[in-house]
Amino acid sequence: MRGGAERPSISAAAALAAVAALLASCSGVITGAAVKGSDGPSPGTVDIALLDVGNYPTKPSAPLGTAGTPEIGAIVEGQRMANYVTGPWEVDPSLTGSYADSALVLKNANALNFVLPDALAAIAPRHNFVTGFSTARDGSGKVLRNAVLRFPDPPAATAATTELGKAAATEAVSNPPVQPAPIPGHPEAAGFSHTTAQATVVRAFTARGPYVLVQSAEASDVSVATGLIAGTLDQQGPLIDQFTPTDPAKLADLPIDPTGLLARTLPVSVNVASVNQRAVYEPRGSLQFQTDPIRSAALFDTAGMTRQANAATAVYEARDAQGAQDVVDGFYDEVSATGKPVDPVNQLPNSRCLDLSAGRTANFYCLATADRFAIEAQSAQLRDARQKAAAQYAMLMAS
Repeated sequence: MRGGAERPSISAAAALAAVAALLASCSGVITGAAVKGSDGPSPGTVDIALLDVGNYPTKPSAPLGTAGTPEIGAIVEGQRMANYVTGPWEVDPSLTGSYADSALVLKNANALNFVLPDALAAIAPRHNFVTGFSTARDGSGKVLRNAVLRFPDPPAATAATTELGKAAATEAVSNPPVQPAPIPGHPEAAGFSHTTAQATVVRAFTARGPYVLVQSAEASDVSVATGLIAGTLDQQGPLIDQFTPTDPAKLADLPIDPTGLLARTLPVSVNVASVNQRAVYEPRGSLQFQTDPIRSAALFDTAGMTRQANAATAVYEARDAQGAQDVVDGFYDEVSATGKPVDPVNQLPNSRCLDLSAGRTANFYCLATADRFAIEAQSAQLRDARQKAAAQYAMLMAS
């Protein structure tokens, strides 16, 4: 399900707190009604002319080209990195609970305040921080955040790590002192712990090539927290080594939509899109935004899901039409546990919609398939959610 104010993609279970980002491009109900053409399709197929798509586009956009500016390029690079960042649930399967800013592209130094205390976040720009990606989850009384910060080159990353370690060792905390916290099996990591009224907190910093690997773990005691960080580093180091970083001087030249799937996804304006939107994610990147990433990982494997586009809607490309139906069925089964079924999208067979209000801000969620693609649409208004789903279907099926 789609993530929060600075998060994207709705994946399976409705992350209600995250609806703001998905709704950012919609200020109200989009009106409009379809008019039946003189010649309809054969029975059992969808008549696009009968779909109520409101004022949403129904044709793919022109190729989206390149980022155009270093600032947009940094966002695109951070989105690419999402596919190479270890999720907390991969370290500890109990860590699937949503957490503040669970998944976030770190588009600039200001965004580091979501990951680090202000005094530590201020260090990165002194070493020409480029971009990054952060993922966080909680569960069973534990919290784990894992972030990968990109710098121009290894010397800059090493210098940033050294300064971060010095600052963390003397960080002002509510319950001093800060103590060194060695990370088992990782002497290269600089770890530090302190206690709060609720838990022990450990932060660790590791230089690896042009990256600084940053973890923060909260647990009942220091050994549990350092164990979470050690498990993260076991996976994160080799994983980020597989990423091909873009020359910082060429960020503006990064293609926004190399697969072409984003051009076939209902667009969201660049002015209102979250840093996680206007992106196409590979399966691992997509899992960063799923309500239950372990459940979704199994579903994506069964369906042969290869990529997810995230814009005003979310589109999942599967192996085939059956795979797309598997995604829809799996998402519906998950979300229906907290939702109330409502009428589906008119004239769109196999579509399903749910009211996820549950006493909170109205939140409507619709699912549909279009050949090998699964569609997710969400809105504060049911009619708008249906219109988004209908328009997305038309766009995917357009020649």
